[in-house]
Amino acid sequence: YALAYNNRGSAYHYLDQHERAIQDFDEAIRLNPDYALAYNNRGSAYHYLDQQEQALQDFDEAIRLNPDYALAYYNRGSTYHHLDQQERAIQDFDEAIRLNPEYALVYYNQGSAYKELGKKTEAIANFEKFIILTTDLKSVQTARRQIEELSK
Repeated sequence: YALAYNNRGSAYHYLDQHERAIQDFDEAIRLNPDYALAYNNRGSAYHYLDQQEQALQDFDEAIRLNPDYALAYYNRGSTYHHLDQQERAIQDFDEAIRLNPEYALVYYNQGSAYKELGKKTEAIANFEKFIILTTDLKSVQTARRQIEELSK
């Protein structure tokens, strides 16, 4: 049943009903306390509700339960990026890339973190890698604008 609650929570999360999603993720975790995916998903819902400390706790737990969970590293890195903790964000993005080098969105967010730190070369390299990997043409345009801005 934990899977069913997690899946319904994911549907609520997708519909921007994050409080309802958290209730289902809570139940999935109650039924299976070692369910890394449910912790990651609940952390993502907390992140969207701007409850960053709760989000970090859930991402930490997801990673503790599954140290090879690239998405949890990405999500924790995104939360650190949101909190303007760019160095910590980059560390998590590096780990997500190590675990899943084809995960395009990690490169975009890592490029943004490097940009915030004023590290133009690293930012451009990440945006370029994102362009190579993504299939989203609108996002490619956004990344190209980032590169143009950094190249001035």
